[in-house]
Amino acid sequence: MPDLLPRSLLDGATLWARRHVLAVDAFWAAAWFGLAALSLPETGPHGTGPWAYLGTAAACCAALALRRVRPLPAMAALAVLLACHILWLDHLTSMVAISALVAAYTVQAELPLPWRAVGFVLLLAGAAWAVFDIPAEDLSADPAPRLNSVGSAWTAVALFSLLGAFRRRNREEFARVVEHARLLEDRRAQEVRLAALDERTRIAREVHDVLAHSLNVIVAQADGGRYAAEAAPERAVTALATISQVGRESAGELHRLLGVLRDGEGRGAAPAPGVGDLPGLVEEYRRAGLRIGLTRHGSPPAPGDGDGAADDPPLPATASLTIYRIVQESLANALKHAGSPAVRVGFTWSPGRVEIVVVNPVRDPVPAAPSPDGAPPEGVRRGPGHGLIGMRERVGLHGGVLEAGADAATRAWRVRAVVPWGNA
Repeated sequence: MPDLLPRSLLDGATLWARRHVLAVDAFWAAAWFGLAALSLPETGPHGTGPWAYLGTAAACCAALALRRVRPLPAMAALAVLLACHILWLDHLTSMVAISALVAAYTVQAELPLPWRAVGFVLLLAGAAWAVFDIPAEDLSADPAPRLNSVGSAWTAVALFSLLGAFRRRNREEFARVVEHARLLEDRRAQEVRLAALDERTRIAREVHDVLAHSLNVIVAQADGGRYAAEAAPERAVTALATISQVGRESAGELHRLLGVLRDGEGRGAAPAPGVGDLPGLVEEYRRAGLRIGLTRHGSPPAPGDGDGAADDPPLPATASLTIYRIVQESLANALKHAGSPAVRVGFTWSPGRVEIVVVNPVRDPVPAAPSPDGAPPEGVRRGPGHGLIGMRERVGLHGGVLEAGADAATRAWRVRAVVPWGNA
């Protein structure tokens, strides 16, 4: 992807300088050494010749070149060299002034807190010492000019120290911003991982629903075809055709669902089932042997995102999928546990909610009252699967209610679910 905001030449040079601090500092140290060489005195300290001055200046520039790579050793060496300059020379030089000001900046910008205070005090003391050490013939013996010179030197040291402190604060603030951005990125990545885990958990429930539905239909058709093979072979052929169709449909849906769990692969584009697929679901179970009576009161709203504020808010896709799965799980349980009974499925649609009631007879003895928590009663041998748990979780996601239990008086298993959406 091309860079939409190309860096300017100045930005590129700044980034290069940040990555090559030793080269940058060595360049400036060489420039300062050249400036010191231009002001080379005719005689060195105490008549030692100019080469002693150049050697000391070169040592100071070497310490300045290492000021950001090894700040504490470099500043310690520079302090010793400046003290030697003050002791040996009878007057201040440009090298002393440059080294002192750069040291004031570096101490505040690079050293840790305890050494920053020590370095600032030493620089102030060294500046006063250097001014008072100037001979009387170079500076008036009157205390006033010397005090003014000390004040000027302290002002320069304080100014460069302040610049170094600002530089350090800007660098620390930039580091905090970078760290904050990194934490936000880590949090975003963690949220993505959690969302992926939630999605995979949802897909696991979807896989359970598909398998429960498909296997119940296949087992029922296989049993019916086996019993009808001798008396009515055409019914066995119909049962085999139903098994084949359900197997192909289930294989396709499982392929779509399980493909999502594979990292690095795209998801299928097939939409999730919903209210519009209920007639096909009912017809499929009728072919499997269930006698299903379907009643409707009202009509489902148009699909939408569920955020409408009208009297009849649109039906969101999640609620539509929940309604479909409740009916699918209820019919699968009826086929599995009751054989081929007459099942009554009723829908009562109202603005922002739907009530679903599925009733089917049971073959096993039932207790006198439905189970209050919707769990299978003790007298009914229901499988250990997670069908009712999954339905309850789906309904609870929308703030609805699920009731499931067997009634001893009617000898029927009844599932009632209320699924609200929108502002209902």
